[in-house]
Amino acid sequence: MKPYTMINWFFMYSFLGYLLECTVLSIEYRRPVVDRGFGHGPFCVIYGFGALGAMFLLTPVAGDPVKLYTASMVMATVMIRLFGSFWWDYSTKPFNYRGIICLESSLAWGLLGIFFFHFLDRQVRQAVGHIPVKAGHVLAWVLPLYYLLDLLWCIHRRLGGEEDEKETVGRLKVY
Repeated sequence: MKPYTMINWFFMYSFLGYLLECTVLSIEYRRPVVDRGFGHGPFCVIYGFGALGAMFLLTPVAGDPVKLYTASMVMATVMIRLFGSFWWDYSTKPFNYRGIICLESSLAWGLLGIFFFHFLDRQVRQAVGHIPVKAGHVLAWVLPLYYLLDLLWCIHRRLGGEEDEKETVGRLKVY
């Protein structure tokens, strides 16, 4: 497995995670939610980390749906607990723990783990595999650089009080 391939997988999963977050939250709040993640770009990097982590940690149980469901649920719940103060606010959901994790989402993560191993991972690997090698190398440099610059710019603006004040949903901006 080449590093540039893993970087491109990471950003593909981060982009798909961004789409998932925006879609689910837009449906839930009945209005567009488009500002997900730390930066302005269309990446929710916890999904990139989660996907690569699942590839390495959950592959041994991928053939057993019950073990895979349970392991996916536990892994995602732990990740949410570790990163939750920045990404989610489940305080209005039933069976939540300090607004950082909730039963509904933990159960959904189990299903997403099964979907990941039985469909999505294969599709992402194929899509990234169709990128010409030179373009894949360029993307593996450009995407992290773009994300880093976007993140630094957003941190600079937020620390300097320059971010627009918009109505928020949990820790998200909605339009």
